[in-house]
Amino acid sequence: MSKKTLVSAITAALVVGAASTTFAAANPFSDVPADSWAYDAVTTLAADGVIDGYPDGTYKGQNTMTRYEMAQIVARAMAKTDLEKADKALVDKLAAEFAEELDNLGVRVADLEKKSDNVKFGGELRY
Repeated sequence: MSKKTLVSAITAALVVGAASTTFAAANPFSDVPADSWAYDAVTTLAADGVIDGYPDGTYKGQNTMTRYEMAQIVARAMAKTDLEKADKALVDKLAAEFAEELDNLGVRVADLEKKSDNVKFGGELRY
């Protein structure tokens, strides 16, 4: 799966399942015009705190995203508690894909597993 496809998938999934309806919010990025195909998704993700763009007020959506930038988005998505089940499954999958980068950023995937309602823990204790 290419980086652009992966970014498009996470963006689409989080927008579809986003609990907030902030599509009418002010444009947070000067380089994403209101008539852009990505405007609603980018605006919603920014309002939800999943993406924040660059300090100069741009999003730079034409640039290729690094794995660490994507891991940061995944970490912010992991922190959201109001995700629908399908979106949660996608975030879990992305957390597994970016586990090394998340670990380097100080985000423990185990924290997500603790919050997950579909993780089963097992093991054996010998004394």
